[in-house]
Amino acid sequence: MNNSIKDSDTKIISDFLCDGGSMELLMTSIHGPYSIIYYDCEQQVLWVGRDPIGRISLLWNISTNKLIVTSVGHKDIPDLKEVPAIGLFRFDLNACKLVPQLYQWSHTRFDCDYDIPNELQYFKQTCIHHVTNPEDSILQQNDQLNMSELLSHQEFCKNVDSLIHYLSQSVQKRTTINPKACKMCEFKCDHAKIAILFSGGIDSALLALLASKYVESDEPIDLLNVSFEKPANSNNFECPDRQTCLNTLEELKTLCPTRRWNLIKIDIPNVELQQKRFDTIRHLIYPLKTVLDDSLGCSLWFASRGLGKCNGKSYKTPARVLLSGMGADELLGGYTRYRKILQRHGWQSLNEELDKDFSKIPSRNLGRDNRVCCDHGRQLRTPYLDENFVEFIRGLAPWQRCWPKEPYPINLGEKLLLRLAAFRLGLVNAACLPKRALQFGSRIANKKENGNDISDRL
Repeated sequence: MNNSIKDSDTKIISDFLCDGGSMELLMTSIHGPYSIIYYDCEQQVLWVGRDPIGRISLLWNISTNKLIVTSVGHKDIPDLKEVPAIGLFRFDLNACKLVPQLYQWSHTRFDCDYDIPNELQYFKQTCIHHVTNPEDSILQQNDQLNMSELLSHQEFCKNVDSLIHYLSQSVQKRTTINPKACKMCEFKCDHAKIAILFSGGIDSALLALLASKYVESDEPIDLLNVSFEKPANSNNFECPDRQTCLNTLEELKTLCPTRRWNLIKIDIPNVELQQKRFDTIRHLIYPLKTVLDDSLGCSLWFASRGLGKCNGKSYKTPARVLLSGMGADELLGGYTRYRKILQRHGWQSLNEELDKDFSKIPSRNLGRDNRVCCDHGRQLRTPYLDENFVEFIRGLAPWQRCWPKEPYPINLGEKLLLRLAAFRLGLVNAACLPKRALQFGSRIANKKENGNDISDRL
């Protein structure tokens, strides 16, 4: 399939299949985010699936004689579920019952009742050789090391170089394969084409710094930062992420002095939050329904709308593409609970937890986030979930990615490898910022609520 990148991906796929190409071969040859619904009229077969990382939304409702497949739902459509990102599903429309066969991705470990006629290989078969042992790590032998000292050590130096290499490639693809006109313009323009969901933390700061290498020098990059009104204090939009993003912006300006950064302060009053949640957001989040889905879905909907103030003036980002740091915590050990798992159960249990969290991303986050952001006609792109980056990181032992144990604090041990990469590239302050979840950083969430409970606001 040596088609030009200028061709429509839908046309390329359609031509390949119409010429007698195999759906199984096609799906193992494509990298990148997608969902697919393909109706083979001659064979009376329907193919349905999502990419193995689950970056694009697809929902379904399967009954005995009726099938609904849609990219976005509505609460009035009962019993919709996320299509599992575990393989390619084949429906024989001549059969008495609509029961799909599953062509399962070989890397998935998913217990299911589907008939599985074949496995499909997507990620390369890599034999992970843990050439290091955590007991031999310099971190185990010396508990007083700082980032500069760690970067001088061969144990980390090579992996930091590789992380920067793969992440840079990922960001380059996601910032340069893009229309030359913004959403407002018909022809090439010098408005922002790329916006970044920007808390000021290490994940978004590193994406911003790398994006500046590849976005055309005369174009600004929009940084979207959302804050919600404090319930008991009207017109107060102060939140932890707002101050963090201002500090990190100064660091970016120092490192990229010729780049024009547009910081969009997106302040959301409670009245507007309640109205948009009821009218629109709850339908986009559906079929997910927890307190965490509510707070994250609302935060992302308002952030990706991109309407706020820039330099004191009303501004709406014209960018077609949004970059998000999704996946960094699951891959590189960013959650604070990993520290307790390691302390109580050891490195093997932490490795299993990292694998489990990564496998849950399609159903727990990505479909919802894709639906919410696309509602504004923008495409959400996730550089940390690039296939090559994922393969590299998951080929490392957990202690090569993070070191969440005493005496190293959470602003060093969690996501250690990513922090070292950011430090090497000059983000000295951002590299030391502790993890702060979006729902708390933007102040939409109530810490007294359990994020896994069913939300009564949806």
